[in-house]
Amino acid sequence: MSEPEFIIHDFNLPCHDNELSYAGGKIDKLKRNLKKIVTEVKLINDEEFIIFFEEIIVTLDYVGRLSMPAFAIADDLQEMYKMKFLHAPELSKQLWLDHFESIHKPYNLLKNRCFKMVEDLDEYYISLYEKNPPNWKL
Repeated sequence: MSEPEFIIHDFNLPCHDNELSYAGGKIDKLKRNLKKIVTEVKLINDEEFIIFFEEIIVTLDYVGRLSMPAFAIADDLQEMYKMKFLHAPELSKQLWLDHFESIHKPYNLLKNRCFKMVEDLDEYYISLYEKNPPNWKL
């Protein structure tokens, strides 16, 4: 038995390939800078920490805003699957979730990289100073 395929529908979602590539490059640069701090500089003061943290958050916000049109179709997409698979609600739900996840995948990959970088930055600060990083006060 073959697996059902995703519903084909033009939701008129914008193509963010260029913007996601730009954000990916920015994230790669931030990761290199963090690695340099950890391996070469070995110290980061509170002001530098906050500046670096804010750069990550600005990038995270940028990617998050790009993903907003994809969030806007959630209800319509779910309704389409409900209607197509009226007699199989569990299949409908699973296909809807899988389809929704596939739409968000390029955004989520970059957002997760940003969150991981924040986590790594926090852990590094804690390992240096044995106290909470300054962004925890925000």
